[in-house]
Amino acid sequence: MKQHNFGWSGLLTAVLLCTMVASGSAAADAFGWRTGAAAWSFRLFSFFEAVDKASELKMPCIEAFQGQKLMPESELTLDYALPEEYFSRIHEKLKDAGVILTSIYIHQIPGEEEACRRAFDFAKALGVSLIVSEPEPEALDLIEKYCNAYGISVALHNHPEGSSRYWHPDVALEACAGRGPRIGVCGDTGHWIRSGLKPADMFRLLKHRLLSVHLKDLEKIDGAWVDVSWGSGSGALEEALSVLADEGITPLLFAAEFETKWENNLPEIAQGKEWFETTVRRLATAANEKNSLSTGWAVVDITPPRPVALMGQYQTRISEGVQDPLTLTALALETKKDGNKTEQALLLSCDLCFVESGIVRRIKTALKEQLPDLDSEKIILSATHTHDGPALNDETIEGVYDTSGVPDIMTASEYGAYFVEKAVEAAGSAWKNRKPSGVSWALGTAVVGINRRIQYFDGTSVMYGNTARDDFKNFEGSADPGLPLLFFWTPEKKLEGILVNLPCPSQETESLMVLSADFWHETRLELKKRFGENLYVLAQCAAAGDISPHRTFRKRAEEIMLERKGISHRQEVANRIANAVAEVLPGAEATIDYEIAFRHVIRMLDLPEKEPPSPPFVKGESVKPAEFHMLRIGDVAMASFPFEYFLDYSLRIQARAKALLTLTVQLANGQSGYLPTDKAVQGGGYSAENYIVTPEGGQQIVDETVSALNAFWP
Repeated sequence: MKQHNFGWSGLLTAVLLCTMVASGSAAADAFGWRTGAAAWSFRLFSFFEAVDKASELKMPCIEAFQGQKLMPESELTLDYALPEEYFSRIHEKLKDAGVILTSIYIHQIPGEEEACRRAFDFAKALGVSLIVSEPEPEALDLIEKYCNAYGISVALHNHPEGSSRYWHPDVALEACAGRGPRIGVCGDTGHWIRSGLKPADMFRLLKHRLLSVHLKDLEKIDGAWVDVSWGSGSGALEEALSVLADEGITPLLFAAEFETKWENNLPEIAQGKEWFETTVRRLATAANEKNSLSTGWAVVDITPPRPVALMGQYQTRISEGVQDPLTLTALALETKKDGNKTEQALLLSCDLCFVESGIVRRIKTALKEQLPDLDSEKIILSATHTHDGPALNDETIEGVYDTSGVPDIMTASEYGAYFVEKAVEAAGSAWKNRKPSGVSWALGTAVVGINRRIQYFDGTSVMYGNTARDDFKNFEGSADPGLPLLFFWTPEKKLEGILVNLPCPSQETESLMVLSADFWHETRLELKKRFGENLYVLAQCAAAGDISPHRTFRKRAEEIMLERKGISHRQEVANRIANAVAEVLPGAEATIDYEIAFRHVIRMLDLPEKEPPSPPFVKGESVKPAEFHMLRIGDVAMASFPFEYFLDYSLRIQARAKALLTLTVQLANGQSGYLPTDKAVQGGGYSAENYIVTPEGGQQIVDETVSALNAFWP
């Protein structure tokens, strides 16, 4: 999980800094994995000396432990009572050594309010993003509150059986159940070995709850377990790392904790680091092999059966009927080698404004129970961002829409339950329908969206501003006419489905009093009319937080052209997309791959937040660690974000990515508001003020996404 700003604590900070100082290593390039030194390996020395040893080992990160002597010439220790002026000296030491302090071991975070707060204050002053600890389970409610408030995660650590309540992952997972992603596990492989547990099996149990690793290898000598260099003991560590590679898991740190030869264990740690790099290169080669592709499709009608409050405007609108149906389309992807799965993804797209992360979690939970062979974490659920669909949660519309006195209305939460049921139905059908398939890509051109933020000469910007004013200067941001497409084929080369990645929300007719999928309805009909009535169409809204299909200049000319053609603008959009597909289809049909390199990783990132946050966001609680997915599908990359992500960020990602074609997907697996650029924040206006993650966070997402995607093309 993952420039230098020690005032802001978060997983992303540590990882981005590690990237700066360790770029080029096999682990960094292949899986985003980072090795570092556990200061406990050098417990006979001071923390400053431990930092020097990490630097000598060319390990970019270090994990501290509470109570270590700070400097050789001082009796001060790394503890809560450390005078404030010494924190700046710690940061200077780390910077000079080129080492990042990612985490700290605090044996037991207290369960009392004041003492717990002191622990997090201490961690924040150090600039760490993770505390490794063994707190009482009863303290976790309080600890999680501070995790969210401070943006610092806590990983439950295991000692051997008989000396730690968390000795087995089952116990730790029980403590984590129902909690957010900031509570997880630090797996100590050495203590698992001492307890008779196999690290690979434990990693399989923990999956994405694994936040960090104390990596050790042990060998039994004269009846006692003794630390040896990574890869030379009984821990089967290569198999353990293979599990993490297969599951797409990226712990914050693989900390080298060597508990013998205390006076000088650098040679053994260095030998282990060399083994790690060699092993990761081998795993990366295997991970990027081409394997047989299978896909499955399904579509369900998600139109509410009763009137609902329509989401997307700030005035109450109760649906008075259905202009066109709302649908959810599911696409299951899986590769296999020798009959065994190598990677999975389940893409869901729905005609809604957005889907909250809590709803996504309910869908994942239901699918985990129904489909044991599916990794339910590898679901990407995105919305086309129509403004004529229902909300999913009563809390979302509370204080915004007044639905009192409306007879027979379906509440938002009632619809949310209905939607979850339908989404699970479609996802399950798609997964069960998967069969051997081929895929090809193409890049078309379809001008649909333009930048909706109008800038004037005084530097201000207005969403949908008047371009006829004398002081009109330009559109604030870019537009993207590119139309990335993925085509899916049967073994007989029959076109089965199309994934259309359009950088524009479906908001051509966004103020209706009826339910509508907007222009995607006409688009689906047009694509089916031209390319087959049984064609599946999965619509994705690419990063387009500042984009709209509404014309703000040449409007009358466009209206006259539509009158001459005798069509609506929604049909015009459908024609442009269908024409683009028709133009590139012959080339796509000639380049089908039935075996592809397929990778899928998930990142949970803490991001810097606006002070104060914009309503309805609450600092530390609305965004939590944001969920990001990065995929390689053959020659194509895909990245998803839970924001209305401004287009310029997407262009930066596409320009820097190694893939031949890069798709971005906004409003996926959550809704964390707009994420504007610096330019937009300076220009002001609604869409540049109603946000919680800052433009600094927007750029950090760019850097993390590019790093993760490019790791798929080592």
